[in-house]
This record gives sequence, C-alpha cells and structure tokens, in this order.
Amino acid sequence: MQLALQINSVFRGAGWQVVKPLELLEPAGQAKELARYVKRDVVVEFGYHADDATGSYRIFAVHDQDWEHPLAAITLRNADMALDVLRQLPGLLGRLGPL
Repeated sequence: MQLALQINSVFRGAGWQVVKPLELLEPAGQAKELARYVKRDVVVEFGYHADDATGSYRIFAVHDQDWEHPLAAITLRNADMALDVLRQLPGLLGRLGPL
C-alpha cells in the first residue's frame, strides 16, 4: 500500500489531479480500472485486464480523449514493474513539453 501512496504523491507533486487514487493491487480476474490521473487534457489510466489465464497491467496516457492514438500504451504482466513504470510516468510525459 505504501508504494501506491507514493505513486499518488508523485502524480500530485507533478501537478496532476488524482481522479481515482491507486490502492492495494488485487487482480480480480476481469478488467478493472485501478487508478486515473488527469492534467489539463491528458489522462493516465492504470488498469488490470484478464485477457488470458494470467492477466496483465496496462498503462495508457491519452491526449484530448484520443484513446485510438495514445501517447503511451504499455502492457506488463509483472505488478512491480508496472508500478515502477507508472511511478516514472509523470516525468516521462513531462519530456513531451508543458502539459
């Protein structure tokens, strides 16, 4: 849970609105939105998707609600790796210019 709070703090510190805060990860066997962050017209969504027996974590960053052409679309099976990427995302997106 502490890592989830850290990730929420990283987004807040970078000026993002925490719409749905990340909490303890509990894969549920079906698609589930785990967290959502918004900054101006950019949305970052973190979710769990059970496409097969193991499922995966997905991170999407979209601009102007253009889900068909995301800024980033990352799929990872390892929860720790997914959380590490999510924690770094505000800085990575900041490299694209002012959001």
